[in-house]
Amino acid sequence: MLAIDIETYADLSVIDFLPPIEADSRLKDEEKIKADIEKKKEKQVEQMALNGLYGKIACIGYYGDNIQEVDFGEEKELIERFLKKVSESSEVIVTWNGNEFDLPFIFKRGLKYGLCKLTDLQYYTAKTNPKCIDLMRLFCGYGKYEKLDNVAKILLGEEKEEFDVKEISELIKTQSGKELIKRYCLKDCELTYKLGKMMV
Repeated sequence: MLAIDIETYADLSVIDFLPPIEADSRLKDEEKIKADIEKKKEKQVEQMALNGLYGKIACIGYYGDNIQEVDFGEEKELIERFLKKVSESSEVIVTWNGNEFDLPFIFKRGLKYGLCKLTDLQYYTAKTNPKCIDLMRLFCGYGKYEKLDNVAKILLGEEKEEFDVKEISELIKTQSGKELIKRYCLKDCELTYKLGKMMV
């Protein structure tokens, strides 16, 4: 069994491609209109990290019997190594919300570099694919959501690392920052792996 997890951040080089923002139509005062647009813009930029079109992969974590590592580097190379690892591995790949977030994000970014097709994503996220299992979907049912931290606390007696993901874009610039990201990502992978061993 191999658990994977990614950490992402906003790709500010594409900020100009974000959809335009409109103020609440009920607002009439110029200052309030401006403040409303600013607030919505901040939220829009924050959410860039959650979208494969507007975000980038900071790292990919792996946790299994023979591997506990977090891979950093140029995004294209991260994805190349990921695709090679999962295609060659005989292990079952487990994720927490991987079918809705991690895998679509990786494959959408991979499209940008010509590394994969959306049919590859379709294969890995198929409900009936025994090679890749989204534990959250298995645990919660299709379309429902539960935080990894909540499930790990109750079922494993363990919890995630304290960490503000909004800081990733700055932390990734330094070695000490990368160490903090690594610790956070690897703990998520470890919890996912342990839940996988329990559930599958």
